[in-house]
Amino acid sequence: MRVGKAVAVSATVLVLGLGAAACNDDTASTSAATTAATAAATGAASKSAPAPTSSGKASTRCHTADLKTDVQLQPDFPGSAMVMLTNKGSRTCTVNGYLGYGGLGADNSPIVTGSSRVAHPGAPVEVSLKPGTSAFSGVKWASCDKADPKCKVLAGITVTPPDETTQLTANVIGVDGKPVDQLTVSAAGFTVGSLQPVNQGVVFAS
Repeated sequence: MRVGKAVAVSATVLVLGLGAAACNDDTASTSAATTAATAAATGAASKSAPAPTSSGKASTRCHTADLKTDVQLQPDFPGSAMVMLTNKGSRTCTVNGYLGYGGLGADNSPIVTGSSRVAHPGAPVEVSLKPGTSAFSGVKWASCDKADPKCKVLAGITVTPPDETTQLTANVIGVDGKPVDQLTVSAAGFTVGSLQPVNQGVVFAS
């Protein structure tokens, strides 16, 4: 009888041990499956989530490559012109502020000119330019004698859009509608008006 009890006890211990091992195996399998599922979900989420950006709003500012410019000399006001800054691109963009000016020599070399800004006909207005539309501003200068060493003799005009560092070569149009290939500009340089959505009042009358 004692031997039989010992065998029975050993068998019971063996069964319990096997049960514990089975439980441990199930726990390990469940843990591994949970870890794999979590990793898969995290990976899927990271693929589907958009990459963070430094700004919540894309810039709509016009860049030099989006634009072209025409400088139209005014018959009633010598030394004064209306400037048209036109969106030649395919997206709507904005301009706001003042244009920068420089000169070109006969050999296309840059000529530094002075300039001053005037809130004429008022403060700058942000202008939204759809493709093919224009913003306007005025510019004026004093002519000079080409023999004066301070006189700038320009074969062309360069224009820098607001907040840009590269220039456009302007189409300078004379009062007869033909291209102008020479301007004399005094040492004082250009007086520059603000960009506006319409051309009314932008020309300097004096």
